[in-house]
Amino acid sequence: MAPASPTRESAVATVTDLRADLLATTGTTRVGLDEVGGRVLAEEVVAERDVPPHSQATMDGFAVAAADGSPLGLREFDAGVGPGDAPPSHEPGSATRVRTGGPVPEGADTVVVRERATVDDGDVRFDADPTAGQHVIERGTVVAAGATVLDSGRRLVPRDVALLCELGRDEVAVRERLSTAILATGTEIHEGTEPDRDSEVLANLVRAWGGDPELAGSVPDDAERVGDRIAALAGEYDVVLTTGGTGVSAADETAGALADRAQIRLADAALSPGSGTTVAWLPEKSAAVVALPGPPGAMLASATVLARPLFVGSAREATVTATAARDLAVPDRPLAFVVPVEFRDEGADGGGETEPRAVPFGSPESTVQLYGERYRPHLVSSCPHLSAADGFVVTEEGFAAGDSLPVVPYEVVES
Repeated sequence: MAPASPTRESAVATVTDLRADLLATTGTTRVGLDEVGGRVLAEEVVAERDVPPHSQATMDGFAVAAADGSPLGLREFDAGVGPGDAPPSHEPGSATRVRTGGPVPEGADTVVVRERATVDDGDVRFDADPTAGQHVIERGTVVAAGATVLDSGRRLVPRDVALLCELGRDEVAVRERLSTAILATGTEIHEGTEPDRDSEVLANLVRAWGGDPELAGSVPDDAERVGDRIAALAGEYDVVLTTGGTGVSAADETAGALADRAQIRLADAALSPGSGTTVAWLPEKSAAVVALPGPPGAMLASATVLARPLFVGSAREATVTATAARDLAVPDRPLAFVVPVEFRDEGADGGGETEPRAVPFGSPESTVQLYGERYRPHLVSSCPHLSAADGFVVTEEGFAAGDSLPVVPYEVVES
């Protein structure tokens, strides 16, 4: 049994370990480089050749051996040696015209930019003595042949494509997208007396994270029916995401239903909103289950902090700096509090730079007023209007007006 209240860090580590189990059972396919964004590499990429394959000029100019000094005799190769040309051999005492991206002649060690050279009757003079290594990328300094440049399990991003092209790859092996069933629990949702505020949100998140989501409807608050439905979906999908039924009331059946049928890897992380999240593994079906809270604010916090690493393989969250617009006290509990914030007009910091002011979502200055001086995560949990917030801060102790805050923009965790 997982500990009652694991920290955020240990909870995320548990989820990323589970991802490794999941990917080990997922099929592979090959895709062209125009389709790799968001896909997960199924094999490591090893360089079969040096990059660059020859020392390369980074500026238009003259390739020389610095020790030769000047003046030097000019060697002409039509418009100069350019990208795609074979590198000529360097002749001592000579200068060779090269274009940006062109190979540096073998034996030359520097490129003097065109603006610092004068050509007179076949001789080249420079306004300063050449320095070895200037304006040259040496052979193999970007990637050496035999080096592993991309690890298996990496979630590919568009900037990886340039390197794959340079290595001569036109396709790569990737894991199949994680098929994901999204199941709402709750009698009130199943009977239509309350709307399902979560499933479509999750479908959009999963798709942005590179998964393949499908809405699986709803099931009432009945432990046996919840368990049966999860088990059936786990036989068809790689991941089952459920919402609701993670509280402590008699009607909250999801955790109990999972305990009887799965290996519980995580239970009730110390995160608020978002406590009550359960993560499980069904080994006989090779499927992962993440049971998220039902209130929309709690579901979003738990999904973006805890479920996202299952799909993207990383819990790293890029932050921007903002200045706290007001004091915010948090409940006296050993939890990591997820505090949504709104960005307001910029204010100067101590260095004369400007950064946005962060207004705690739900505070008296917020678009939606939910609480006073102290953060009330249970009120934020139930609020569906988080579209007014720009990001969130994770804090255990609160903050004071004027504090510099690391804010995770929602765009970071929604992609």
